[in-house]
Amino acid sequence: MVKAVSKKMMPPRPEPAEDEEDRAGAAPFRSYALDRSDSPRFHIRLVENTQRLYPAHKHDYFQILYFLSDAPAIRIGLTSHKPKAGSIYFVAPMVPHQIRFDYATRCVVAYFDLDFLRPGITRSYPVAELVRLAPELTLFAWQNHVNFDLDAAQATRVERAIGSMIDQHQSERIGAMEIVRAEMTLMLATLCQDYEADFAELSRTLPVVGRDSGHMRRIAEFIGENYTRGPSLDEAAAAARLSKSRLCALIRQYTGTSFQVLIREMRIEDARERLVLTDDTIGQIAYRVGYNDEKYFLRAFKSSAGMTPSAYRLKRAKEADGAAPTAILPR
Repeated sequence: MVKAVSKKMMPPRPEPAEDEEDRAGAAPFRSYALDRSDSPRFHIRLVENTQRLYPAHKHDYFQILYFLSDAPAIRIGLTSHKPKAGSIYFVAPMVPHQIRFDYATRCVVAYFDLDFLRPGITRSYPVAELVRLAPELTLFAWQNHVNFDLDAAQATRVERAIGSMIDQHQSERIGAMEIVRAEMTLMLATLCQDYEADFAELSRTLPVVGRDSGHMRRIAEFIGENYTRGPSLDEAAAAARLSKSRLCALIRQYTGTSFQVLIREMRIEDARERLVLTDDTIGQIAYRVGYNDEKYFLRAFKSSAGMTPSAYRLKRAKEADGAAPTAILPR
């Protein structure tokens, strides 16, 4: 079984950008706690045999999640994903996200600071400028617009790189972290080449990468923190510092749905995972995801999932009982 040793490291402090939108789009690549360490952070570990609902959160480093098995759910910004074996996700600094694991989930989690990967870049930049300076980070910019479900050849290549990084991260040998840095850079750059055509096509149809990142981050933060209480459109617009029409247009553009439908689907998705990962009653779950009327919750859940909450809980329990063991990460 693969084990990883924690090596806490620390990122650089951001410098002010030229204007407000640049500040909103620029990721803070350095830690705000300079007393914790005197070098950049990097860590990699295998997560397994755990069942947990991680609350929506954000952090000041880049994070990669590579799934060796299916998993219940991951939400990055306002976009929900259903991981499967071979899925890989790229979470940029300060992007709100929420992850849910069950006991069958096996996932490699890696995080790093910009100055670990690129020691020569010592200030913060808007995303569009950053991917020009460090093109291997383009994956993080297009995360919610490209399906990064790897094919067999890509998965084999990524798992070899991950196995090497884990081994070197545990090692006290000379040059171990230089090998880790090289493996990470090569893995990211090769994946960028794999998806280069997708990025080029997206660049023609979507706004410049990073132009709306500040707005979308504020929208995602507000909705992620408030969806269970049923926030109003006025409240969301005020929190995002946008007009209601601009808010609705951005949500439609980046999620393909409306504000109210997005709130409802986030509630139902939350309920699905609580049905699997907790022993709460249907009424308790309804209340915790924002429904004061259990009958209304039952109708909304059945409309979305195609079955009642009780049937969904039973179905997922049977699937878990019959799940086959997954392959061990190669060393």
